[in-house]
Amino acid sequence: MEPQHLSFSVPGTTRAAAAARHRLAAEMHDWGLPADSEALHTAELMAGELLSNAVQHAGPGAITLAARCDGNAVRVEVSDSNRELPRPRSPSEVDEHGRGLFIVAALADRYAVEPTESGKRCWAEVHLRAAPSSHVALQVPLPRR
Repeated sequence: MEPQHLSFSVPGTTRAAAAARHRLAAEMHDWGLPADSEALHTAELMAGELLSNAVQHAGPGAITLAARCDGNAVRVEVSDSNRELPRPRSPSEVDEHGRGLFIVAALADRYAVEPTESGKRCWAEVHLRAAPSSHVALQVPLPRR
């Protein structure tokens, strides 16, 4: 598989985030990832969680979704203008929010949050083939229950 890349802006709305997630899945399928590929589904789910967090916490400003595949892994990045880094919390059983980073951490082979000049970038990576899942670039601390 040849290296592939895409990047586009997403308005900070839930509707736009959902459309971006679907566009990402279609693009990855065009790259050669089968529609039933575990990596494609995992990358789509991680993108959905990262986009949802950006919409909820960064406000209505532009969000950038980027993805790349080098034949070994798919990496999904979501950048926004909010400089505040995410802080995982322990949601109660009735909370409707607060589980996105737990989901990303459980799915990703690697993930990180990085400050940028204009805000932050959250990324997650999933390997296309079996690989050790213990390598984390910068682990976001998860609260204990």
